Amino acid sequence: MGQTGRNTHLRACARRWHCRRGLVLRGSFALLSMFTLAGCVDSFVSAQAPQAPALEPSNIARRPGVSPSGTTVAVASFRGGPDALRARFMSDFAAAARDQQIIMATPDAADYLVRGYLSATSEGDQTAVTYVIDIFDAKKERTQRIEDEVLVKGAAPDPWSVVDDNALAAVAAKSAAGLAAVLTNTPQAISAASQNGNANPNAQTEPPDPTVVAASPGAGPPGIPGLLH
Repeated sequence: MGQTGRNTHLRACARRWHCRRGLVLRGSFALLSMFTLAGCVDSFVSAQAPQAPALEPSNIARRPGVSPSGTTVAVASFRGGPDALRARFMSDFAAAARDQQIIMATPDAADYLVRGYLSATSEGDQTAVTYVIDIFDAKKERTQRIEDEVLVKGAAPDPWSVVDDNALAAVAAKSAAGLAAVLTNTPQAISAASQNGNANPNAQTEPPDPTVVAASPGAGPPGIPGLLH
C-alpha cells in the first residue's frame, strides 16, 4: 500500500472512531438524562402527594351479638365545661359505661384510649350539649371519632347554667352508648363474640336519634362555652 493509500485508510479509521465515540457519548447522555428526569418525576410526585384527610365523625351502629366487653378501654381525658359539672358528668359516664358492658382498664393495659370533649351552646330556646369522643388504638393512632348532642329545653347567657343533672345523665348515657357501639365493631370484640358463637359480622343497626331532655335553668358556676381542646 502506498503512502497515499495509508493516509486514506487512517482518515477513514479516524472518522469511524469519532463516529463511534459520538454514539457512545450521545447514548450515555441520553441514559443520564433519563435517570435525571425519572428522579425529577419521583421528587415531584412525592412533593405533590396529598396528606391523609382528617378523620370525620363516624357514628357506628352497634353490632348485634357482639359485646363491648370483648375489648378494654381507658379514658385518658374529658375536657370542657366547669370543673364541678364535668366531675358529675364523669361519675355518670362511668355508671353508664358499666351499664353498656364497657370494660375499663388502665391506659397502659387498655386496647383503646378515649379522649372526650364537651361543649354547650344556645340554639334558640334550647341548649345543645355536644360531646366528641376520639378513640385511639394501642399505637395511639386515632381510629374513630363519634360526635352527637343532647338538646336541653331552655336557654341562658351562660349555656352551662341550663345543664342540670338530668341533662348530664342523658349526655353520659348517650356518649357511653356511642362508645359501646364502636367497641362492638373492634376486632377484639368481634373475635371474642365469635369464640362464643354469638357474632354476626355483617349485621348492624341504625344509630340512635338525637335526644331532647327537659332541664330548668339554675344558678351554677360560671360556664366555659365552646369546645375546649
